[in-house]
Amino acid sequence: MDPNKLAEIETAQTSLDTGPAWLWRKPFTPQWGISHWTKWAAIAFAFERLGVREGAEILDVGCGTGWTTLFLAESGWRPTGLDLAPARIESGRERAERWGVEAKWAAADMDDFALDKQFDAVLVYDALHHSGRQRQVVANIAHHLRPGGWVLFGEPSLLHEISPEARRVSRESGWIERGIGVRRLKRDCKASGLGGFRRFHEPTYPYERSIRALAIEAARLTLSFVVFAPQHSIWLAAQRRPS
Repeated sequence: MDPNKLAEIETAQTSLDTGPAWLWRKPFTPQWGISHWTKWAAIAFAFERLGVREGAEILDVGCGTGWTTLFLAESGWRPTGLDLAPARIESGRERAERWGVEAKWAAADMDDFALDKQFDAVLVYDALHHSGRQRQVVANIAHHLRPGGWVLFGEPSLLHEISPEARRVSRESGWIERGIGVRRLKRDCKASGLGGFRRFHEPTYPYERSIRALAIEAARLTLSFVVFAPQHSIWLAAQRRPS
């Protein structure tokens, strides 16, 4: 297994064994800020616009500790959370039990997982940028997607490549921290039989009433629409062509 993957698995296990409790309460505690709520708003809006019906089976690739998986379940879909680190899957199961929510789980590498089934939709949120084999991951996702189904990617933009925080995390943890470019992602999707692309944009951050705050959020939204903006994810949906 690649050293970066071993580092990710080890970090997750250490966090589960000795880490602070707030680490496993993402996105609820102040340490995570409020950005994850705007991300979830984008996910829910996109799946609704894409026509992902209630009760649809959704694969949550790179689900981490499972908060997105359980939000999908609470929204009326039937999710399966998949993550490289067994410790994160364990955390997801424990959280599902506390919430009384039904979800399935799988500890597997996004590069080469094989679940022996296909899904109505796939979510890849904040996960693809940790892989150095993007085209292989996209091809694997396409293989697990039913004809006509959608995959929704929500990933940090190319600005992530120069982010001091991303560089620090990569240096200290050994993880891969890449920025995702839309053109390359589209090329990789097309190579795997995915198309019909649709772009989505996440909402603004909450702010107090002031001209300065309004100007900052207006500039952020404009930049994210035209190219990309700091802290805003790139949201791209692709559909598996019907057989």
